[in-house]
Amino acid sequence: MLKIDYLDGKVEKTREYKNGDQFVAIQQLEVPDFEDYVKIIQATEDNRKLPLKDSTMYGLYNYLINK
Repeated sequence: MLKIDYLDGKVEKTREYKNGDQFVAIQQLEVPDFEDYVKIIQATEDNRKLPLKDSTMYGLYNYLINK
């Protein structure tokens, strides 16, 4: 499971996906779940923190398609 803790304005929120592939597929839609610039607090996959160099949804997307 992919769990993303992110900021919506100044409010912390969480979104979960079945896996990273599901997140990537949804982000490729004409209307994705998130804008690229949304700030990520933390992202975990199968309870392992992902080592993101860019803590935005764009950074997470790039990390997942290149792993």
